[in-house]
Amino acid sequence: MKNIFRFLYELIIGRPQPPMETPLYRGEIFPDVGGITLLLVTFGMVAFYYYVLNHLLQTAIFSHWYHWLGVLGINAIIAFSYAVYYCQVNEATPDSYIYWFGVANAFYSGVFFLLFSMAIKWRSNNAAKTPF
Repeated sequence: MKNIFRFLYELIIGRPQPPMETPLYRGEIFPDVGGITLLLVTFGMVAFYYYVLNHLLQTAIFSHWYHWLGVLGINAIIAFSYAVYYCQVNEATPDSYIYWFGVANAFYSGVFFLLFSMAIKWRSNNAAKTPF
């Protein structure tokens, strides 16, 4: 799992800077942030949108594409914030790499949000065709 997240993050933002912090990012930050935000938070937000807002409430209030986009935006903000926070907690060198890592994490959370949406939207009563 470490190698998957390492590959994904380094594909967009390159190797960690400064080079002396490469083991910190590859060993702790990439797998922890990726596992928490991409797999738990993003899947949780998708499940919340489709199965709480649009399945259990029995109303079609939140079944439009712009509601889906709003939940996607909230998810991206959480992903960015958590990535920056986790780097600061682990005392990574404060430079622009931390913020680019946060942007990459927000991007991947959006991609995973779309993939998870395609996988589980069919079971929702009111949003089975959201976003398309």
